[in-house]
Amino acid sequence: MIRKALFFVLLLASISAADWQIVEDDWYGLTISDAKSGWLHITLEEEGNLYRSTSTQQLELSRGGVLIEIEVVNEFIETKDGKPVSVHTVQAAMGQVSESTWKFTDTEIEMTSVAGGAPVTNKMPLPKGDWMTPQVVDRYFKEQLIKGVSTIAYQTLSPELGPTVITVVLTKLSEGDRVVMGETKKVSTWKTENDAMPITGIDSYDSTGKKIETAMNAGFGEMKNILMSKQSAQSPVGEVPELMVTMFIEPDQKIPNDGSVRKIEMIAKSKDGRSVVFPTSGYQTATANKDGSCTVVLDLDQPQVATAEEMSDPQYLAKTALCDGTDAAIITLAKQAVKNLPANASTFDRAEAMRAFVYQFITNKGFGNAFASASQVARDPSGDCSEHGVLLCGLLRASGIPSRGVMGVVYVSPDLANFGKANGVFGWHFWSQALVDGKWMDFDATLSKQFNVGHIASTTSSLKAESVNADMAGIMAFIGNTEIEVVKTGN
Repeated sequence: MIRKALFFVLLLASISAADWQIVEDDWYGLTISDAKSGWLHITLEEEGNLYRSTSTQQLELSRGGVLIEIEVVNEFIETKDGKPVSVHTVQAAMGQVSESTWKFTDTEIEMTSVAGGAPVTNKMPLPKGDWMTPQVVDRYFKEQLIKGVSTIAYQTLSPELGPTVITVVLTKLSEGDRVVMGETKKVSTWKTENDAMPITGIDSYDSTGKKIETAMNAGFGEMKNILMSKQSAQSPVGEVPELMVTMFIEPDQKIPNDGSVRKIEMIAKSKDGRSVVFPTSGYQTATANKDGSCTVVLDLDQPQVATAEEMSDPQYLAKTALCDGTDAAIITLAKQAVKNLPANASTFDRAEAMRAFVYQFITNKGFGNAFASASQVARDPSGDCSEHGVLLCGLLRASGIPSRGVMGVVYVSPDLANFGKANGVFGWHFWSQALVDGKWMDFDATLSKQFNVGHIASTTSSLKAESVNADMAGIMAFIGNTEIEVVKTGN
């Protein structure tokens, strides 16, 4: 804790030394499904030859009746001629804090992340291409707006999505008068898309290019940020939106709640006609259909063979802030998990022993956590599926077994929980995969047994702190926009 506190103080000192002057200062009220849920504060500051763009988002959600408070701060420092200097991100939720700092040189990015354990530093080459920093994007957008174009495209770096260049395309939808904070202004509305997230945003700007409103369907409801005064933006939150229940998917029929069922075939299709794409991974085989739907087969006797690239990829054993297999507490737990196994125990038996250990170790099972790291869970055994999943991945890596996280949905029978759906529900879920004898196998540490067929994987993640948000993006379009048909159970 002392080391983490010192690290945080050093970060604050590094970003607070300059005498910053405020250039722009805007407040937005946040709503989810038209219910007030928080606020967004965006500032632009300058000091000498530097710009600092900062956004602070606070929101409140309910997850299974438990209030979740989240704050995300993103800061991007650049030179006035568009050269990136640094990025600092802090995410805080329910007492858990994760931080990431990027430092740019002419050739690389040095990224340091910390999430409950020791700071983890990695370096990567500076992304190539003609990508724009935030204020260069802002100037370019305003120039194009003045020209009256109907389509604007550019490339940029979004810290929330990791150190990867993304392409953003804005398409003009309409233009007209709107009352903004008591004044009638000419406002244009644009559809905003990027190649990193399968979610479309609808953004509105006044004639000067100031953002008036953003809207995005986040799976659990439409999320809006609307320009307003500070006092209005920070006004008390009303009825807190329910995050979990609104994302449930009811299949067309019940799935047998019998552990002996080892194979199932399902078809998933979107409500809005978009194509559904799932990975073939672990026990899952996914096939895209011509009508945009996806056939998913779960066969617990046929795990997928890893590719040659996956077999040799070091990221599945890597030390990350979210999953640090070198953490002393994690190493201790990994040894405890297999202490009763013979010395010549198979890789599968060791992985299954660790899964069963995590199931028993996390005694405070609930929705009060947001997304704790493996290091945090090793010291505070509480949380839901994500905490079970990242801790298991940490134990596997500490034991030399390559692992990754899996995001998707899991089936809950109406016999186990009554959510008002006669056929039961699929809800958001997180579990683990281990590379066992050249094959990816699924392990769900929230279950009393290894795995069952009531899972659909949406994406896999190496659990890098700087890219896990991008990994999660795919499921946002899936949740709340999908219908599931059970075709066949059993062989």
